[in-house]
Amino acid sequence: MKIRLFAVILAVFAVCSIASAQAYFIRVEGRNNLRSCAGFGCRVVETAPIGTVLEVVGEYNRWLKINRNGEEVWMANWIDYTRVEPGEQTSAPPPSNVDNCCFVDRQCSSDEEWTSGFWAFQNNQCAAPAASLLQTSSPASVDPSQIDNCCFLDWLCVTDDDWLSGFQAYQNNQCKHPGVAIEGSEDFIIWVEAALDLLKNNTPEWYVYTDNGLEKVIESLDYFGVDVGRRIFYYHPRNPEIDFDRDVVWLATVLVHEACHVYRDQAGFPYGTVEERFREEVVCQLVQIDSLKDIDPQDRHEFGDYLYELVDDFFSQGYKL
Repeated sequence: MKIRLFAVILAVFAVCSIASAQAYFIRVEGRNNLRSCAGFGCRVVETAPIGTVLEVVGEYNRWLKINRNGEEVWMANWIDYTRVEPGEQTSAPPPSNVDNCCFVDRQCSSDEEWTSGFWAFQNNQCAAPAASLLQTSSPASVDPSQIDNCCFLDWLCVTDDDWLSGFQAYQNNQCKHPGVAIEGSEDFIIWVEAALDLLKNNTPEWYVYTDNGLEKVIESLDYFGVDVGRRIFYYHPRNPEIDFDRDVVWLATVLVHEACHVYRDQAGFPYGTVEERFREEVVCQLVQIDSLKDIDPQDRHEFGDYLYELVDDFFSQGYKL
């Protein structure tokens, strides 16, 4: 409730004092939300993919006023963008690592739609230029005197909720991010920390995904699985010291997989029938495969083949997404 109230207050202040500016053009470097007004509580009108050129016609505090096809929308100014000189107002070419039609010619909001978009891309069934995969929102360069958000310091922020939490934490001098808590033996803690470090250093977008999805990882001899309500993952390691590097890579993808279950529960996906459970499992396996592609592009340990076999087994039983 406090967060919602805060967002509304931001929106009210935004309409009270808007600075005008000479129009200029920018090219966005990430997938940016364009809103109906200057605040987190404002409706998302459109999500502009990477490479989109936008006309800036004004600003208020940390928000840019955009003329979008004759409509007035707003974009946060802390997301990376570059100034475009007159005569250069063309979109940048799509990056080479795009693998989903949801970045191309369709709006996707559910895991099923993203999965469908992935397979459509593999079958060359997209009809438009592509954008980027899981682009992490990186803060633009900021004058130190203007810093008012932990996302400009040591936080990795992707969603609007991340940025709002970062703002509130900064006001309370709480920029040190707690991260995922770990409980267990010394070896277990070292192992999980290594997996989280791998995500954070090599694929920060998947680290943010995991960090926001899981509250705690606990070593357990009796139970394996994630408590989606409490966001706690119970895991029994088989013996990581046999091949520490290999098992760190595997655990990193498993953490992403379990975070996927938490997100689906928060989104209200049903999990009662056998078909619903199989559907959720394959969706999270596909998410796990995506993370593996980024963590270990060469798939040195051949985890990808195993995960794809699990996905194929799902479809062979007659279930559909």
